[in-house]
Amino acid sequence: MARDALYEESALCARAQKEEKWYLAFQIIAIIFSVVSVLDAFFCFISLPAVIHQYRTEGEEQLTTFGFAVNLILMFGMLASFVLCAFLFFRFRKRFNVSYDYLFVEDELRVTKVFNGRKRKHLVTMKADSVLQIGYYEKPSFDRLAAGLNGKKTKFLTSNREPVGDKEFIYILHSASGIKTLYVIECRRMMLEYVVRGFGRTKFERE
Repeated sequence: MARDALYEESALCARAQKEEKWYLAFQIIAIIFSVVSVLDAFFCFISLPAVIHQYRTEGEEQLTTFGFAVNLILMFGMLASFVLCAFLFFRFRKRFNVSYDYLFVEDELRVTKVFNGRKRKHLVTMKADSVLQIGYYEKPSFDRLAAGLNGKKTKFLTSNREPVGDKEFIYILHSASGIKTLYVIECRRMMLEYVVRGFGRTKFERE
């Protein structure tokens, strides 16, 4: 294969239309909690001088100290809960409508995670000299490799539970800094041919 060989493919989420709605719903809720957090923070800092004044003018210091602490916990505890909710909804929205882009160029495979068709995050670059074995996910060789990784979970670089259309699941055993990782990607046979030729035919296990 020529050194300038290039092939690109995507593993789109089979539930993209439905999950896009969930993504947007989580994003809207997160924005609402963010706005509420800002308003509540403004209210807390506006009210704080009055609470401090009340603490200073009360007669029994022990009682007012406890009351002051309770007021602060109620005020800023609610603010913290709003901020936490906003953070969680922003974070968990990324679990919906996730797809993966595979780019094979020269002798390496680059995998990128795509959130809702917009935001992208590079995950891993697999070079020929760091790939140990390639094969079909449904073959016994995959089970043998998975069993030999001492319980380490296989990393699926696809959101689908089974291949879509004319695609298939293939595995790639990758080693970086002495740590072996078993990846599964969803691709067409053309991508498999590029990967096998680029990484070495002797690394391809048919069974």
